[in-house]
Amino acid sequence: MCGICGAFNLELHPLESPDLADRMSARLEHRGPDSRGRFARPGLALAMRRLSIIDLETGDQPLSDESGEVTLVVNGEIYNYRELRQGLIARGHRFKTSSDGEVIAHLYEEKGVDCLTELNGMFALALWDERRKRLLLARDRAGEKPLFYWCNGKTLLFASEIKALLECSQIPKTLNPAAVERFLLYGYIPSPDTAFEAIKKLPAAHRMIIDGSGVGVEPYWQLKKFLLDTSARSPGAFDEGQARDELRTRLVEAVRSRLVSDVPLGVFLSGGVDSAALVAYMSELTPGNVTSFTIGFSEASFNEAGYASQVAQAFKTRHHVVTADEESLREALGFLSDFMDEPLGDPAMLPTYLISRFARENVKVALSGEGGDELFGGYPTYIGHRVAEYFLRIPKVLRKSALARVIARLPGTGGAVPVGLYIRRLFDHVEDRPAHRHHAWLGAFSPAIVQQLFSRHSREQHGNCDLFKPADALIDEVPFEDSLASLLYMDYHMYLGDDLLMKLDRASMACSLELRTPYLDQRLVEFTAGLPMAFKMRGLKTKYLFKKALEGRLPSKIIYRQKRGFSVPVGRWMREELKPLVQNVLAREKLVRDGIFDPDAVQRLLEEHWSRRFDHRRGLWALLMFQIWHDRWVRGSGGAAG
Repeated sequence: MCGICGAFNLELHPLESPDLADRMSARLEHRGPDSRGRFARPGLALAMRRLSIIDLETGDQPLSDESGEVTLVVNGEIYNYRELRQGLIARGHRFKTSSDGEVIAHLYEEKGVDCLTELNGMFALALWDERRKRLLLARDRAGEKPLFYWCNGKTLLFASEIKALLECSQIPKTLNPAAVERFLLYGYIPSPDTAFEAIKKLPAAHRMIIDGSGVGVEPYWQLKKFLLDTSARSPGAFDEGQARDELRTRLVEAVRSRLVSDVPLGVFLSGGVDSAALVAYMSELTPGNVTSFTIGFSEASFNEAGYASQVAQAFKTRHHVVTADEESLREALGFLSDFMDEPLGDPAMLPTYLISRFARENVKVALSGEGGDELFGGYPTYIGHRVAEYFLRIPKVLRKSALARVIARLPGTGGAVPVGLYIRRLFDHVEDRPAHRHHAWLGAFSPAIVQQLFSRHSREQHGNCDLFKPADALIDEVPFEDSLASLLYMDYHMYLGDDLLMKLDRASMACSLELRTPYLDQRLVEFTAGLPMAFKMRGLKTKYLFKKALEGRLPSKIIYRQKRGFSVPVGRWMREELKPLVQNVLAREKLVRDGIFDPDAVQRLLEEHWSRRFDHRRGLWALLMFQIWHDRWVRGSGGAAG
């Protein structure tokens, strides 16, 4: 696990700032405090910071092939590197190290840019081909490892985090207005955009090729190629028992591959079914040698530590629990403002950072359960979608009846799962397109509120963007007959990659901890993509086949209990402990100064939340995170040193 960065003059002229790559690398030290490396050629500089996990003695980067014509820096892990290495050695390749990353250089010798299709892992890489004068950048299939870039037509800069790019004083900090609007809808910024107009994300499963013919970005893997038209097929077209057994096999192999490490390793255990399944399979593969970590909350409706302890006891793990009190979470919020160089409205960022910091005292690597809900259909929003389908079958005149109006006006409630708020949002948007309804329910602010939030000046300058353009583009890619299948496809590409995995990467790497996600194993993802929708959601039952596969391995009360999610009591905090912070960050004079948001609209939302007339927890938290980010990285000292 590392941080990588580099600078490349497209005409191979000398770089204007020869020490820029070193300054960029210094901003990434938290990602790799164990060693650093650098590679330079006329017009090119590659740099990296290493967190040593595999091949501690000889695995420092940059890495190269036998000839020295292929050189790379890579962030991440290649889980099938042993098999690849054996094949390469059999074909005459000579290795200098035992690292997983070196296989990439040798594979490139044989396959060129198509070497990426052989890699099963999480990675962001930069590879220089001396003979062809070609630079290759690439990200893994799910987007576990980040890669950002800026190009002005002459120079290309890239880095694992935006803060490294901002070491270049030429990069303007002009906001991307469409990205800001979409952030307030989704709670994150969909790829390839960032909050800065000039900086882009390389999308997951994409490669960038820079050579004499120019700069090109293209996908090297597409999930849609592994999708069967299963939405119209009955479950009987598949043998459920065989599918269940195959799923178990692939789950075991996904976990096994992620246990390869030359340093201590553990697992995040929330008490939910995804992390509990990881503990079960880890215990089978390494009996009596599993170290688990859980975070608890003092507020009972958010606390799942008891369920996690039940799993830990059942599998006899070395279990560690840390309690997140208000003081530690406020501390985390202050600390993370220096690391979050792109706004993220997911409140789970705070406990993810706290458990990462806690785990890093004992281990250097941990497994985490992200991806299970997108693969197997686990979110409550999917239940809401099915309910909406049933509801829309009722004649319209009856849908407008008093019963529907009463349900739609249910007040938001407190607790980790505000059922009343979700039901109200569901019926407010039940007539919308499924993708629009999904995001209006799951996201930060509703589309109507997003339009109200921006100042007249912002509207005059930028107008209104198409909020749902990224979602609609994904939905239109594959003609699913079952619209619920399209939502899983969309969430895999958007919510998982741009929210959950971003959160996981930044929170863990701030603590120099490597997190691995077995559910995103390539073989597992491709297998589940082809399963019928009825194997993922049966009626209103989520994760049907996945839960069937776990019967006999986990206690039924863990498999079938209600999903809670990794929640934080930010709604109450913003009314109580954090109210002074909210008032300061979202003060009228600051909003007027920046000219982005309408102070009156923001104040109305705050008053509604503080008076409990409406629960705006998700939206106000996103707005708060954006303003903290803006103060730090646009108006503050988050930019270039010179």
